[in-house]
Amino acid sequence: MKTPTSRLALVLVIGWQSCCCADQAFQPGKPWYDLDGNLIQAHGGGIIFHQNKFYWHGENRDPNSPAAVSCYSSTNLYHWHLESHPILKQQIEERFGARTFVERPKVAYNPRTKKFVFWMHLDRPGYNFARAGVGISDSPTGPVTILHAIRPITNDFNFPSNDPNQQKSFGGTFRDMTLYVDSDTNAYVFYASENNATMYVVRLNDEWTGPAQPALEGKTWARILVGQMREAPVVFKHQNIYYLITSGCTGWRPNAASLAISTNILGPWQVVGNPCVGPLADTTFNSQGTFALPIPNKPGKFIFLADRWNPSNLAISTYVWLPLTVTSPGTCKIEWQDSWTWENF
Repeated sequence: MKTPTSRLALVLVIGWQSCCCADQAFQPGKPWYDLDGNLIQAHGGGIIFHQNKFYWHGENRDPNSPAAVSCYSSTNLYHWHLESHPILKQQIEERFGARTFVERPKVAYNPRTKKFVFWMHLDRPGYNFARAGVGISDSPTGPVTILHAIRPITNDFNFPSNDPNQQKSFGGTFRDMTLYVDSDTNAYVFYASENNATMYVVRLNDEWTGPAQPALEGKTWARILVGQMREAPVVFKHQNIYYLITSGCTGWRPNAASLAISTNILGPWQVVGNPCVGPLADTTFNSQGTFALPIPNKPGKFIFLADRWNPSNLAISTYVWLPLTVTSPGTCKIEWQDSWTWENF
């Protein structure tokens, strides 16, 4: 009997193989335009597959756009159509205050509730708000109903009394994040907390709209990479080993990626080094990771999605998509390619 996972893999293979042409290729770091000829605005994003289409959600950094989050669709991962703006800037500001913005939105489909669940980092200038925004929709294209802004874990790890992030009152800060759905359909959120000093991994409730309750450290959530100042988590799994690629905290400037591995999603996690190889490996090829997309029917092969930020004009930041290979249990490598195709990877 085919499991839901194997059925999904079969559908993905059919979808990918039926739509790829030899003249299509990824061109990492080059401007990427949608089918209307506009620069794609999906920064810090992720990809889901639904009803034979890929949906790419990410930050819209165009200051002239009403969108906080944009949604694009594709049947081949090369050519993208702008579907919608599922979350608007006005919607976020009216709910959470002026100048509140969205970073690193991620989406997953919950088969229990039949809802698309949106998680994102919400913040304001100064980055002291530092909360998770959570919303739901009946469609990957929205509209999205925003449920709340939360800090998933309330704790006190000797936070200073004059902490501008108010972690004693509201819990550990929630900044760079990703959403991960495991093979058992449990969902987890990984995020930089404790003012970016420590990464948290938190199992979500059945609706995927908040932390599993009661929240018990070591059972439903964990502090990982403690004191290592890591952000931009990218999570994937292969042959029962979890892989976590993170970035250092250097603002918009690129730095070396770091790979950690574990056989238990709550840890312990072992840091094994930089997965990038070759020239510019020490700056993650002048980019910062955001997502890993598995290539169906090619075990151990993924597309590593990253952003090449332009801090002087974030709207023209480009995308760096590169082949990621699990070379042996617990190790992987990301190599630069000027131009490449997933089908020849």
